[in-house]
Amino acid sequence: MRLLALAAAALCLPAGAAIAGDPPPAPFSVAVLERDFTQMMAWFPGEWDNAEQVYFADELGYPDGSAPGRIHSSFKPVDLPWLGSHVFYVQQYSDNDPAKVYRQRLYSFSVDPEKMAVRLDIFTPKSPEDLLNAHLDPSRLDTLTRDALEARPGCEVWWRRQAEQFIGWMKDGACRVKARDGRTITIDDDLLLSRNQLWIADRAIDEAGTVVFGNPQSIPHQLWRSTAFTCWIAVPRQPPGEGWFYARDLAIQDQGGEVWVTTDEATPRSFGFRMREVRWPSGPNADALTLYAHAERGAPAISYAWASPEATRIGINLRTLQGSCSR
Repeated sequence: MRLLALAAAALCLPAGAAIAGDPPPAPFSVAVLERDFTQMMAWFPGEWDNAEQVYFADELGYPDGSAPGRIHSSFKPVDLPWLGSHVFYVQQYSDNDPAKVYRQRLYSFSVDPEKMAVRLDIFTPKSPEDLLNAHLDPSRLDTLTRDALEARPGCEVWWRRQAEQFIGWMKDGACRVKARDGRTITIDDDLLLSRNQLWIADRAIDEAGTVVFGNPQSIPHQLWRSTAFTCWIAVPRQPPGEGWFYARDLAIQDQGGEVWVTTDEATPRSFGFRMREVRWPSGPNADALTLYAHAERGAPAISYAWASPEATRIGINLRTLQGSCSR
């Protein structure tokens, strides 16, 4: 078993830093475990993204070919009492593209007094397309039944609190799954959850020890909790048009989120905002909430503005484009 090191998070060691070891010690009281569970259930829901890890891959010094890719995770509490009292719909996508959904699950959390740990049971939908985007429209779960879900014994995740974070792990070698090509693969997963960070180090190997998925260096995806903002964008129309094109109520999130608009001109133009909460991994630069203005998809920003990470509003005015975003 490889556990994400407390020291790596606290001391900002390289992102791949991990240690071999045992799970955190169990609490001595079920009452303590139940209180920890309440805290964990407050931290887990939300939107999470590792845009900063991807952006600063060079600065983080990853070995060649081992930098984690971009992923976004949504954890939405849902009301499915027949599955448990603390159930979440989970949807994850890659490459900053919501169309590239690679995982849909139902998570059911509970307190396990025998293990003296928080237990996570994972359920896989047999027809995931029926539940697509249920975090945005929970009514897609209304007709879901237990028969439509698959659970794999041995693939439970166990969690215990360690200082101001929770460490999650699977029992070594217990999660064995038959792959579509007939191979038996063994899945392992180490996790770290704090108030605003989630580290995920999931991986699988086959009988020959070949990596089926996961980082070859066991470098975890380091996700930050994202915060939702609402923006407006205004652009002066080109002749013969008059006045300003104006778009409002545009949703964006601060972990590499983007929003784009297309003008209503005779020859339409596209403009976009991208937002990051920049967290420098080294050096003296101060972290900043940053808003980038783009005049073309895939092209560098034409300008940007920044504010303190705690700012509730950030704006930019280039005369040829202006707008602001508020949380």
